[in-house]
Amino acid sequence: MKRCWGIMLNVLLILSLIVGCSSNSTSSDDGSSEDGKVTLTFLHRWPNEPYKTFYNDVIAQFEKENPNIKIQQVTALNDDYRQKINVILGNDNPPDIFFTWVGEYGDKFIRENIALDITKYYEEDKEWSEQLMATKPFTYEDKNYGVPLYTDSKVFYYNKEMFAKYNLTPPETWTEFIDLLKTIKAKDETPILLGNKFPWAGGHYITSLNQRMVKPETLASDNTFGESEFTDPMYVEALKKLDELQPYFNENTNSLGHEEARNFFLNGESAMIFLETFEAPFIEEAEFEWDTFKFPTVEGGEGTQTGIIGAPEGFMVSQASKHPDEAMKFLKFLTSKEIGEKLMTEAGMPSAVIGAVNENTATDMEIKLTNMIAETDDILNWLDNSVDSRVAKPYIEGVQQMHAGTATPEQVMEQVQAAAKSIKK
Repeated sequence: MKRCWGIMLNVLLILSLIVGCSSNSTSSDDGSSEDGKVTLTFLHRWPNEPYKTFYNDVIAQFEKENPNIKIQQVTALNDDYRQKINVILGNDNPPDIFFTWVGEYGDKFIRENIALDITKYYEEDKEWSEQLMATKPFTYEDKNYGVPLYTDSKVFYYNKEMFAKYNLTPPETWTEFIDLLKTIKAKDETPILLGNKFPWAGGHYITSLNQRMVKPETLASDNTFGESEFTDPMYVEALKKLDELQPYFNENTNSLGHEEARNFFLNGESAMIFLETFEAPFIEEAEFEWDTFKFPTVEGGEGTQTGIIGAPEGFMVSQASKHPDEAMKFLKFLTSKEIGEKLMTEAGMPSAVIGAVNENTATDMEIKLTNMIAETDDILNWLDNSVDSRVAKPYIEGVQQMHAGTATPEQVMEQVQAAAKSIKK
């Protein structure tokens, strides 16, 4: 019965967008609707709290200040969003504004002439555009195609009280990391929690290890559409490093959701967990003291040892939109410093607006993590977004198979290489 309701809701979501977008079709030559108002369809991936309230409030404020513009929201939560967006963007009346990840995930919208070139808006309003950080990932062939909403990376969060109990310190190298994990397990504690029910979580581990193990120029080539090969032997070595962690994860990693794993960590049921920086507000709920450390360096690795993984996330304007000026007016409002501060205080998301994460809007830890991103030049995009989905899927599902004990590192890379080769043909 629940499955039936889920299917019905998915159908209703798509129909609601088609119907909603159709309201834009009754327009005059200047792009306005018959009653003089413009309706923008806004597709994003945050139907849950606290984001739902944030967007409702921001949209209400924008509509009050711009009575001739109405914002119609259409939402789908994270993994459902990935499944629905291609269908939604493919209908006759796509949304005016839509959420996107960066990397190959977003680049395909540009190559397929779905995303609008918004370079002129960046150039005409420097006061707005120069207050944004992390705009480069939204560029393609030196043109701007998107607006960053917030920044994000990944670090290990650890239970300081458990570390103090066993006289432990955060590791800096892979050898120190493995020794630390052995010590914690010997105390009958769970060293690391991983919820890999949706395999992007495990994909973040291999993204970090690839960054440490593989030469930057090789990664850059393999993350370029049409050039991917993944034949460098260090990719296998990275997977072997990941396999070294298997004894120290919780049991049944592939059956546990990411949020469930995070809640177990909050309850003090492990020493560490690998989380995104924007998840820091959730960890504030912990009843124990905690801190963070970066992914350790890896001895013998040929990659960058000081870089971090992550990417900004944000929005694109549809090339088919009849109201690009109004759409950009809303995105500028959404990425103003005032709303950027509101995004941090009310939704816990570190705004891409420079200065929005400050002592009045964020904790010391949130400021520290945001500064870490702002001060780092070497940021590698998440694997599941940086390469073609036909390569990313067997890659992260292969990692999932490794966790289940049904695939070796060599077998995973063989299927990744086969996928990459088939695309190059």
